Amino acid sequence: MQKHVRHLMLYMLFFCPKSLRTILLTDMAALSLAACTSNGLEAVSATNDSAGEAEAGTEKKEGISVYWVGKTLNNPWWISVSDFAQQTADNLGVDLTIAIPQEEVDLEKQVSMIEAAIEKKADAIVVSAASSDGVIPVIKKAREAGIKIVNFDTRISDTSVIDAFVGGDDVAGAYKAGKYICEQLGGEGEVAIITGLMEQSTGVDRHAGFMQACAEYPEIKVVAEQGAEWSSDKAADVTTNILTANPNVKAIFACNDQMAVGMVNAAKAAGKKADDLILVGYDGILDAVNMTMDGDLDAFVSLPNLDEGAMGVKLATALVMNSDYHYDREILYDCTLVTGQFVDGLTDQTIYEYAAERFPLRGLTEKGY
Repeated sequence: MQKHVRHLMLYMLFFCPKSLRTILLTDMAALSLAACTSNGLEAVSATNDSAGEAEAGTEKKEGISVYWVGKTLNNPWWISVSDFAQQTADNLGVDLTIAIPQEEVDLEKQVSMIEAAIEKKADAIVVSAASSDGVIPVIKKAREAGIKIVNFDTRISDTSVIDAFVGGDDVAGAYKAGKYICEQLGGEGEVAIITGLMEQSTGVDRHAGFMQACAEYPEIKVVAEQGAEWSSDKAADVTTNILTANPNVKAIFACNDQMAVGMVNAAKAAGKKADDLILVGYDGILDAVNMTMDGDLDAFVSLPNLDEGAMGVKLATALVMNSDYHYDREILYDCTLVTGQFVDGLTDQTIYEYAAERFPLRGLTEKGY
């Protein structure tokens, strides 16, 4: 009987109106508890215990339990993706637990969060890898426990341990950034790149896309590439080093917007004006919007936080509900080039179009949405 009650409750979560769903689920929960007691099973109250440094979720209920594991609390892009994931889970009636390490480089913390999901017997885990190789052992353990795995944004290098992948096309996005820089320079000049963590697929792909674009312009020379681990402070130091060692550099690409903040600040501190350097970021956080509107940042590539946040939870839900679903190819979203001024043939969105889409409440709320 308990099995039939569970199936009926899942049906109501997805297909009944909210007003009716609450009433029916209350009655069905009582029926489910009675069924457990009549079968001699101990009735317990499930609670949503802490799984990491940042979590969100509703009281655990009979239904679908999904753990959503991000990479860092230090980047507002990750906060926005978790917000959109939670909105989607609420709309679907899914019990979502969000766990995000403080630092992006903290593989150990991310592994412990996945371990917690296994211990809690989650139905699915949605995860972006702190290390494309480093998470594989614990993900294998989750798979062996029968948990569905949805990988998003930063790839797990062994695709045999995941059920689906969703993310932005970082190679194509960084290519757009490189092409924009090369075209704005008239196809000649010295440029530099500030890379992220090369242990992550996002770091590798953004570097590859940028270098691919630059290679198409024989008179463009990449005179410096230095890593800043996605950190604003480290990017500021790296930018200072690049400008000191390469006084003729005309453009710098920072492979995420946190690093772009440090890049812009260091360029200003070095006395560089808007006309002296072309500066481009990647992600599309609110700081990048503000810097572009102020004329400090020329452009950035936007990473699809709305799509990644929503689709990860949707894929997890679909996989749990439908054992015959298979995803043999990656689900990739376009990464748009956002520019302060419209450039025909290059601009995907102007800064004002992007701001209206992603941050309609800019200036009114802290997050802008």
